[in-house]
Amino acid sequence: MKKDSNSNKKKLKLRRLEEAEKSRKKKRLKKLAVARMALASAPKKPFNKKKILLAGLFALFLVNPAVPFLPALTLNEGSNAEKKCAGIIYRNLANPYRLYAVKPIPKKIANPVLHKNVSKIVKGTPMEKMTDAIANRDETTAAFIVGIAMKESKFGKFSPKKDGKECFNYWGYRGKENTTKSGYSCFDNPDHAIKVVGDRIARIVKQGAKTPEQMISWKCGSTCAGHSPESVDKWIADVAINYYRIQDAIKLAKK
Repeated sequence: MKKDSNSNKKKLKLRRLEEAEKSRKKKRLKKLAVARMALASAPKKPFNKKKILLAGLFALFLVNPAVPFLPALTLNEGSNAEKKCAGIIYRNLANPYRLYAVKPIPKKIANPVLHKNVSKIVKGTPMEKMTDAIANRDETTAAFIVGIAMKESKFGKFSPKKDGKECFNYWGYRGKENTTKSGYSCFDNPDHAIKVVGDRIARIVKQGAKTPEQMISWKCGSTCAGHSPESVDKWIADVAINYYRIQDAIKLAKK
């Protein structure tokens, strides 16, 4: 009889525990449903990157109050005045009071083969900072940008200045952009230079210029009558060096 009584007590206890657990689950589901309804009915606010970044930094500070500021955060300046977070902060579990920052997230490269070959050619020159922008152009335009820059300025080593400031004009380009006294365009920054010059070269390419010989209008304009045949041939030969170097590398990579 005692065994039966003890068995009944255990069963009753288990039943009560199960009922209590079911009751707790119902309460949690009810709270979740109410929260979902509240979120669904709440007005949608625009996504605010700054607030999310600040909230994340504040959360890290709460987790580790011993750190008054976060020197490990890696920030990169964009083209505008706003700074954008380009690194990720993580915590070493073995030493939770020390923060580490990974390297900045690299930019996406549209054409890695083109980027690699342009980088090899302009490395160590003023034009090196333009590599990413050049690699985002089409292959023919990019090859002309590099080929002409070598001929006209040795990749920026000999280029026009205005009031002592760099104009980033490595192609002898004469346009309407903040011109120097000698008529050369003075660009705001490397990206601006590649945009203007690249667009101009792309238009000439679209008109049928696929070789340095066909691009000679960059040097002569509408006619080469005022230029010696030797200077014309020299310009074509010098531009062709890196133009074909890039084109051949791209063709080889595609095989």
